[in-house]
Amino acid sequence: MAPPQNPLEDEYLLGEILLRLPPADPARLVRVSAVSKPWRRILADPTFSARYAAFHRPSGPPVLGVLHNPTNRELDRFVPTAAAAAFRPSGDRRGRHILDCRHGRVLLYDYEYDYSRGRELGFVVWDPITGDEHVIGGDVMDRLTHAAVVPTGAGGDAFIVAFVGVENDKYLCDAHSQFYSSDTGKWSMHIYIHLDFDRHHLEDRPAAQIGESLYFVGKSGTLLRYRYGLARDFFERRTVSDDVLAVIHPPADAKRDLLRRGHAIVMAAPDQNELRLGILYRHKLHLWAMVDKEFSPSSTRNSVGQWGRRTVVDLDPVLPWPVGDNNSKAKELLCLTVAAEIPNVIFIRCTEEDCVFAVDLESLRIRKLCE
Repeated sequence: MAPPQNPLEDEYLLGEILLRLPPADPARLVRVSAVSKPWRRILADPTFSARYAAFHRPSGPPVLGVLHNPTNRELDRFVPTAAAAAFRPSGDRRGRHILDCRHGRVLLYDYEYDYSRGRELGFVVWDPITGDEHVIGGDVMDRLTHAAVVPTGAGGDAFIVAFVGVENDKYLCDAHSQFYSSDTGKWSMHIYIHLDFDRHHLEDRPAAQIGESLYFVGKSGTLLRYRYGLARDFFERRTVSDDVLAVIHPPADAKRDLLRRGHAIVMAAPDQNELRLGILYRHKLHLWAMVDKEFSPSSTRNSVGQWGRRTVVDLDPVLPWPVGDNNSKAKELLCLTVAAEIPNVIFIRCTEEDCVFAVDLESLRIRKLCE
């Protein structure tokens, strides 16, 4: 019986292997082309070049780096990717806590003491390309713990910083919201609603934006929706508080163990007409989707659609480390988040390996961004 053929001697299989070489390291392709004439012939083929470009075409804008909050406040907040190693944001952001990043702006909290105001500098919106900063004036209520920076939609450099928070007291549970406008330098009306007594807690993860609505994810898959567009025209539209601020409950078919132990994230679909909830439990990412007329900016009624199960993505084959069956250990190893402007991509940080990976949910390709 003839011995099996070496895969590297099969030009088709060899081409499929070479097709998967990461584009972030072009020098590797040069080294591979020097192995032999057959290898060089495959790489020099125009058909291979076209397939290689199509295979590695990014699903979103290029990722220049990762903004994170290290335990040591003196460490740099920006870690560049291998493909953009030469890029550095303008200015030093050590000693600041990153809250949100979208549309080219970063929302930070500055712990530096401002002696002229007798308190910390507080919330700052920073443009990492130009280095421009905008310090948010006025005092922010302690109960407003989560925020997102979004453009006003009128063009130019104007933006809104939307704040929400949940206050859990012995006898009450309230959700609060308010926004700051860079156009006027003023704050909107403070709007709050009463919640049930289940005790809602928001996660420290980015909000999803659809139109002029922001969705903040809480523990157990609960969402807090803030329609800042309605809040801006609160009196003109004759809206009520429940139109502006509302709770969206988790999917009814989600198992309790999944909601209690999983990592929840919320994201918008690429076409902005669908809200998606993802819960990572062990090595499986469970995805639900909601499509409803309430995404229309003209809708003022507090209508919330129904969740529908979309899919379950098994990340075990693509994760570069073993997650295992012990969920408590998995929760110690994994930190899950999303980026506002990169659809269908989740970011997973392995605290044990101290590195960040990007996983494309459509192709299941995984990229190591930094460490």
